Amino acid sequence: MVRKHRTGPAGLTDGGGAEPAAMPSGAALSEAADVELVRAVLLLGGVPWGELDDGVQQVRLKLLETQARQTGEVIRKRQAWLSVVASRVAVDWHRARARDAGLHERLATRWQQRPPVEHSEEDRLLALAVADGLEGLPAVQRQILALRFYTDLPVREIARLLDIPEGTVKSRLHTAVAAIGARLREMEVI
Repeated sequence: MVRKHRTGPAGLTDGGGAEPAAMPSGAALSEAADVELVRAVLLLGGVPWGELDDGVQQVRLKLLETQARQTGEVIRKRQAWLSVVASRVAVDWHRARARDAGLHERLATRWQQRPPVEHSEEDRLLALAVADGLEGLPAVQRQILALRFYTDLPVREIARLLDIPEGTVKSRLHTAVAAIGARLREMEVI
């Protein structure tokens, strides 16, 4: 017996649990059912509720990247593909949290080893302005500035901790220093 299923928008089928149709190269992650599937996989993967939308966006980005790389090919089992990519995003989320926790622990240990220093009122005001300027920067720039200047880590060690090339660390550091300088000039601190 052959069952026929109608294919709905974005390659979804309607009818008793059949596999979805092949995903056309122009289809995006916009169907409510697809988004709910991705959110469910992310939740089951341990991603907190407040970060689900970011995870969905990451899956959407992977979908667009895959479609851009493929020349005429289609993703045959859309829901399976979305589930696998969402589970990988969840794993990446946990890895990033573990890496950040390790960096925070090392940072706290380094600060505990330093003797307390008395600072002038002017130094305290400058420190507050720098902290305020740092808050306005993207997380990647804050991270690289903190690792280099607050923990005095060399570029090689930062590259090893973040698992990125030294050239990337230098590039990000250059961009971050320029950005914090611009923020401090806007705030008329320097």
